[in-house]
Amino acid sequence: MLIEVALKGGLRAWGVVDVSEGYLNQVSRFLWRWLTTTNHKDIGLLYIVTSIYFFLVAGALGMLVRAQLSKPGNTILVGNEYNEAVTMHGLFMLLWFVSPLAFGLANYIVPLQIGARDLAFPRLNALSYWLYLVSGLIALVSFFAPGGTASAGWTLYAPLTSDIYSLGKGLDLVGLAVILFSASVTLGTINFLVTIVKMRAPGMTWARLPMFSWTIVFTVLLMLWAFPTLIAATFLLFLDRNFGTRFYESPLGGSYLWGHLFWFFGHPEVYILLFPALGMIADIVSTFSRRQLFAKHIIVLGLSLGTALSFLVWVHHMFITGIALEIRKIQSFTTAIISVPFEMTVIAMILTLWRGRIWYTTPMLFALGSIFNFIIGGATGVFLSSVPLDIAFRGTYWVVGHFHYIVAGVITFGLMAGLYYWFPKITGRMYNERLGKIHFAIAFTSIHLLYLPWFLLMDMPRRIYDYAPEWATFNLVSTVGALIFGASFLLPLINFTYSLWRGPRASDNPWNAYTLEWLTTSPPPRHNFEGEPMITSDGRVVFIAANGGYSHHVHVEHQTLTPFGIGLGALLFGLGLVYSPTLSTIFNLNVTLLSVVGVIVMVVSLLKWAWNDLLDKFTIPEPKVLEDWPLSGVDKVRSGVWVFLVGDIFLFGTLIGTWLFVRTRSLAWEPGYLSHDITIGLVNTFILFTATYFYLLGYLFIRRGSIAGFMLSMVMALALLVSFLLVKVVEWSHLVSVGYTLATGLQAQLYYTLTGLHGLHVLFGALATAYVIAKALRGGYTREEHKGVVEIGLYLGMVEMIWVFLFPMFYLL
Repeated sequence: MLIEVALKGGLRAWGVVDVSEGYLNQVSRFLWRWLTTTNHKDIGLLYIVTSIYFFLVAGALGMLVRAQLSKPGNTILVGNEYNEAVTMHGLFMLLWFVSPLAFGLANYIVPLQIGARDLAFPRLNALSYWLYLVSGLIALVSFFAPGGTASAGWTLYAPLTSDIYSLGKGLDLVGLAVILFSASVTLGTINFLVTIVKMRAPGMTWARLPMFSWTIVFTVLLMLWAFPTLIAATFLLFLDRNFGTRFYESPLGGSYLWGHLFWFFGHPEVYILLFPALGMIADIVSTFSRRQLFAKHIIVLGLSLGTALSFLVWVHHMFITGIALEIRKIQSFTTAIISVPFEMTVIAMILTLWRGRIWYTTPMLFALGSIFNFIIGGATGVFLSSVPLDIAFRGTYWVVGHFHYIVAGVITFGLMAGLYYWFPKITGRMYNERLGKIHFAIAFTSIHLLYLPWFLLMDMPRRIYDYAPEWATFNLVSTVGALIFGASFLLPLINFTYSLWRGPRASDNPWNAYTLEWLTTSPPPRHNFEGEPMITSDGRVVFIAANGGYSHHVHVEHQTLTPFGIGLGALLFGLGLVYSPTLSTIFNLNVTLLSVVGVIVMVVSLLKWAWNDLLDKFTIPEPKVLEDWPLSGVDKVRSGVWVFLVGDIFLFGTLIGTWLFVRTRSLAWEPGYLSHDITIGLVNTFILFTATYFYLLGYLFIRRGSIAGFMLSMVMALALLVSFLLVKVVEWSHLVSVGYTLATGLQAQLYYTLTGLHGLHVLFGALATAYVIAKALRGGYTREEHKGVVEIGLYLGMVEMIWVFLFPMFYLL
């Protein structure tokens, strides 16, 4: 093993290997396991531990903010220091704590709940984690960048994020961190959606799916549609700050454009945070009430409606921007209506409790506390659907109180309920119940001491570090509550740590729960179940042994360093933007030695990934029978590609929507046929369409068993894709030579951004086609077996479809 050899070699150089070899062997094996693991339970534990670390970071920043606000005239944090603490507290809590902790539990529990061996794509799961960790570390080190970290508020409103008001590279690092985090989310979205749709055990129909798994489905659907918008918005911000574009400074875009893009992501993000916690609470309430969840099908219907409506309410965050009255009326209505599905959910949980034999364990107490807080947080949010009240409350602590009751009072309490609930299953140990109940009592009391005063501060502006004396009493009470609430979370750290060491052994099902994860050992084996689980028509769970055709011995688990390598390369690239000697400068972006090394590490890791695929090194046998409606007959790789393409279409849709937004607001827009040579556009259109035609022809050849025809067609497709890129380079060079540059205006900036991103996709398509050719040369494709050919063809079809929109946008209109 590479790491083991390196450690031993280094110690031999120091002459101590004979003394410490046994210990170092254990350390090296430990590092190798966790750096190369692809097992869903290991990845889940990594997510959980890392998210708790970022929770402590965010909590410390929140404590500093409350300390500053404890009395008027404090100087603990002043000016930009206070703004930085508020900004990064919000970002760390929302991006690097809440969702990652939920998906850490989902990584561990969801495959167990649905009867799967692992997630659909184990390597992608590992890569998702490493990108998440790297993104958080980059955000963390931004504090040490010259000029400090981001200070524009967690919403990053323009023009506060421009290089006029946010100097230094700290905000650039935060922007890069957000993009990497969004990439991690995209990979997780593909994995969970394909896993739950395609890999459920026989008999695990949608009607029998536990609520936690249901809410993960809704969450990843929201992520699939919302995060591409955040990627696009942050990408444009990065271009503004480093390449001279002016998307968020021009009157045609500006803060209005950022507001639309951010809140189209931002409001669904609330439900991305909320849904997993609701799923945990629902399963816990059902378990400890000794009753099936009341009206489960109504809850699922309500959550599906909430998922759809969450994309129709973003404008209520922009009521004070002067948006049209008719739009405000519509958005006021949709904002009020979206509360209905969640009212249905709360009522269903209360009715589940009705006449139940309630067992007041620590997870049950946190679940009940979360429901109580949901009523307060939800009721205070309904006021904001009214345009006059929203205008009055928008910039005050009323909004802050409402939001924190949801994030801390509902979501964090729900996550704590989940941690306590599944702790015995994950660790095989029982926590200290008395200490858990003390934690709940302190946290539940102090959270109201912390947040209720904010509703009484409805006339105090938010985002200020000093204030008038008449607000002092409520701020002091809130700060005392914050100190108690924050300190209460030391108790679970102590409880869990001690229980891991000395806690009593947990039985396989200490709660007498009814979901599938409780029917395996605590902790589960690497392969999850002894035998293949199957749910019979009457709801019983049976396990089919090897002679039943579903051998539990066929558990393939791979270890690979490539996901860690890609993450390491991304980290080096990000750090190199600030903390490395500059080799050259492109616009305002420094090209540094460390960034170049990071890119090299990423490229080498990706090549190693592709080489492993060429060798079919990561083939995982699948059970013969699975529940996979509505994607029956579609293999999981093709399903994953379809999910990715939907996300990519939303990314381009956001940027095309940006073009439409700017175009309709411009009074002086030069027609495309005057700015660009339509002949070049037509030539490239012909080249791209012909490339996809040859790729399709190659697919038809391989289906008929003609390897020669397949190879010739693929080579022609690759040559045409490269030709498309060469023509684009020549066209760009000509445009720059005649003065059509980024400095020309938003029209040129949109052209270079969209066609550049599309060109990058064409490059990826060319590389994928080269991979197909390389695999064919190794004899990897036959008439019967040619996996991957169709999937890459689907990708090229999407690239072609995007060009169908870009060509008229920039060459005709």
